[in-house]
Amino acid sequence: MKIIGIDPGTAKMGYAIIDSIDKNNTKLLETDILVTSSKLEDGDRLRFLFNGLTELLKNYQPKVMVIERIFFNMNAKTAISVGQARGICMLAASNAKVKTIEYTALQAKKLLTGYGRATKKQMQEAVKDILKLPKIIKSDDANDAVAMALCYLKKELYAEGNFTKNK
Repeated sequence: MKIIGIDPGTAKMGYAIIDSIDKNNTKLLETDILVTSSKLEDGDRLRFLFNGLTELLKNYQPKVMVIERIFFNMNAKTAISVGQARGICMLAASNAKVKTIEYTALQAKKLLTGYGRATKKQMQEAVKDILKLPKIIKSDDANDAVAMALCYLKKELYAEGNFTKNK
């Protein structure tokens, strides 16, 4: 099953496409960030993100989009911007008939590391270990997107069982 994970933002939006055949066979197909120019008007930034996501959905045809839910203690300007980006994600998913699921960063940290207050470094290491990658994903936004997709696998498909450490 292909899953797209999203770390929403209007300046930088992390995304990741993973494919899971079963709980012992999950592959990272692509991860990166969509970056918008600060010189663009807000509407143009949102259109760029929408078009980028639409292209990813068309190319990979995931069954599920997992979006990071807004953390409510952020400042209002950031919350509005992230909310707009999340709306673009939901619209792109709806147009492509892709189911959307949301998790908070706290849920992702708890599910992937066992600790809800894990650091960025701990999350990078967890993602690397789960997917058996040769090195960590350096972009925090891209790594967070991978974590969102992995959350869905662990929580929804594999009922929080240990699908991660097959050493």
